[in-house]
Amino acid sequence: MITDRVSPSGVAINRQNNLTRLQNELATLTAEMSSGRKSDPTRELGVGASLLYKLYGDVQQGEAIKNSTSLAGKRIEAMQTALTQVGDLMDQMSPEILKTDSLKGNGYTIIASNAREMLGSMIDLLNTSWDGQNIFGGTDSSQPPLANSSTLLDWAQTQLDDAVTAAGDALDETEAAALITTFDTMFANETRDTSNSFYGLVYQSTSRTSMGSSADPESDTDTLIRIGAGETLSYNVRADNQTFKDAFKSLAILSTLDASSSELSEDAKTALIDEAGELMRGARSQLTVLAGVLGGKQERLEKVATIQDKAVTAATAQINDLEGADYYTISDKVSTLQIQLNATYAITAKLAELSLVNYL
Repeated sequence: MITDRVSPSGVAINRQNNLTRLQNELATLTAEMSSGRKSDPTRELGVGASLLYKLYGDVQQGEAIKNSTSLAGKRIEAMQTALTQVGDLMDQMSPEILKTDSLKGNGYTIIASNAREMLGSMIDLLNTSWDGQNIFGGTDSSQPPLANSSTLLDWAQTQLDDAVTAAGDALDETEAAALITTFDTMFANETRDTSNSFYGLVYQSTSRTSMGSSADPESDTDTLIRIGAGETLSYNVRADNQTFKDAFKSLAILSTLDASSSELSEDAKTALIDEAGELMRGARSQLTVLAGVLGGKQERLEKVATIQDKAVTAATAQINDLEGADYYTISDKVSTLQIQLNATYAITAKLAELSLVNYL
């Protein structure tokens, strides 16, 4: 008797559950048709869902690499622009204008004045910032890497004054060579001695180019750019590069040439010009190599960006294939569900019309 009474109730409950299921399935399919995307692609893929997760990971990684390489590419582009302008400055101090036989009257004074102006311009270029970062400061990019040009110019004048005082007369060729050695010592000094060190007097950044010496505790690693899974691209162009140091030294030496004949003899000025000319020619040659190497890095970044863009596009297309809804298949399913729902509604309506006696 209990079973007879429960069974009809169970049939009704099962019919209601089936009706709810059909309604939910129809709603899901309708949403998929509207959006063009499967509501739960991983459920349909089963164990193959790992491919979908991997594709999403590939897209995420590709986009990150694209962004990093794009920013690095723009940074290097700004560096190349600055290096080109530095090269133009060096060319103005070409060997032709550093010949003693072409110096007449105020020639020394003109060269000294030009050297001061070019040193200031060169330092300004190497203190260039892009996107809030000082691009020639290495990993310490929050501050300009180089001090104002007057710092080095004042130091050079002090060295000349001290040398003249020690000599008691105008410097000759030998004493000029000793003055050059003073410049060499200062630029070669790797300590932070502020009185006689390039790194204490001129270079302010804590990130500096390794000189391959145990006296260089603050040397930093190259700037690294992620270009792939476990793969990086490095570059190392800081304002303390030997190319720039040689140019700074040349211009600092030239800045002393407007000293009077009571301080520098003609032979001394010739010796200073010869040394400055050699330094500048060497710096210009080094700069060409430096810009070329950096250009190679820039080209590599452009290729990586192109490859990553294609990879992201391909992965996205695969994701769309896996997640995209099949309009025609869904349309057939919707038609089938509508027929089933209509049949269910009709049966329910018929049952509702039966009297309790007929139903029992």
